[in-house]
Amino acid sequence: MLKSKVTLAVGSVIGIFIVVYGTALLMGLLFDAYLFEGGLTNLNYGLLALLCAFPFAVIAAVGRNNDESKRALINSALLFSVLFVLVHLVLVLSTEIMDAGRIMVIFPVSALLLAVVLYLTAGKEKAV
Repeated sequence: MLKSKVTLAVGSVIGIFIVVYGTALLMGLLFDAYLFEGGLTNLNYGLLALLCAFPFAVIAAVGRNNDESKRALINSALLFSVLFVLVHLVLVLSTEIMDAGRIMVIFPVSALLLAVVLYLTAGKEKAV
């Protein structure tokens, strides 16, 4: 039981790091622009990945250990990844510069909301 929770928590952290740095790398290669100044060497990318992965890792570690909960956590991580890539693309291509502090709040809060809502709705009976 603990092994699958730990595996899911570590997998979610690794997955979010891949999404954050992979998206930054793609934006750098395709558009020669990054979300944070300095490119991939900016430590804000690592901090952003940690902050975004935290809700998924906590819910995976302390949440219920049934199939519906695992599926909800995986679905919320996938949905967050799609949203992250699209919003990252828009922010990189926009002409308006956004404050790094706002970015460090917006993405983790959206990850928290997605993870909590989909986790709480997991296992609920479907309406007929």
